[in-house]
Amino acid sequence: MFKSYIKKFLGFTLAEVLITLGIIGVVAALTIPNLIYNYKKTSATSKLKKTYATLQNAIQMSMAANLGYSYVNFSDGDTNSMINWYNYYLKPNLKVQKDCIDTPGCWHTEGVTKQLNGQTAVWDEGTKGIGGNIIVFVTIDGVMVNLDGAAADDIYDTFGVEIDGTSGLVVHVDVNGDPPPNVIGQDVFVFVFDGKVFVPAGTDKTYEEIEADCSKGGSGYFCFSYILRNNWKLNDDMLF
Repeated sequence: MFKSYIKKFLGFTLAEVLITLGIIGVVAALTIPNLIYNYKKTSATSKLKKTYATLQNAIQMSMAANLGYSYVNFSDGDTNSMINWYNYYLKPNLKVQKDCIDTPGCWHTEGVTKQLNGQTAVWDEGTKGIGGNIIVFVTIDGVMVNLDGAAADDIYDTFGVEIDGTSGLVVHVDVNGDPPPNVIGQDVFVFVFDGKVFVPAGTDKTYEEIEADCSKGGSGYFCFSYILRNNWKLNDDMLF
C-alpha cells in the first residue's frame, strides 16, 4: 500500500499535463517570433558589415597595386567604362562566382526590388537589376551586387551623396542573395562609389533626413547610413 501511495503521489493528472503544455505553447508563441526577428536583424547586419569591408578592401588593394587611379565617369550609356573599371579594379580582388553585363541572370529571379514603403525601387528593371547599362555580379558567399552609373545630380537627389565629377556609381547590395524579403533597408542596402571609396547612401544628409528615410514611410535608401550612425544597430522600422 505504501508503494501504491508513492506512485499516486508522484503522478500527474491529464489536466495538469495539458495546462503545462498550454503554458509552454504560450511562452513559445511569444518568444520564438522575437528570436527569429532578432536573428534576421543580426544576420543582415553581419552580412552588410562583411560586404562593405570586402568591397572597400578590394578598391584599396587595387589602388595600392596600381599606385592610385584616375577618376572614371560612370554614366548611363557608357557601359564600356564600367566594364573596364569592374574588370581592372574590383573583380580581381573579389571572389565572384557569376557576373552579368546588362542582362538577366544575376539579380532576383522573381518580382521586383521594393522600398521600405512598399513602392518599387527607383530604376528597377526586374530580373535584370536596377538601373541602365548595369553590371550585376554574385559573390562566392551568394551576395548580389548591382553596379549602375548615374549622374551626380541624381546621386545626390536620390541617394544623398555629393561626388566630384559629373557622374558616379550607385551600388545596390542584397546581402541575403535571392531569397526574400528583397527590400531596400532590410536585406538590400545602397552604397555610392564617389571615385575613391564606397560610402553609404545618405552620407551627406542630416541625421533627421536619414532617420525619416529609414522608416516605414521612407524609401530605405539611407538605412545603411542610419546603421553606421547608430553603431551598427538596425531601426525597428526595418521590418522583416
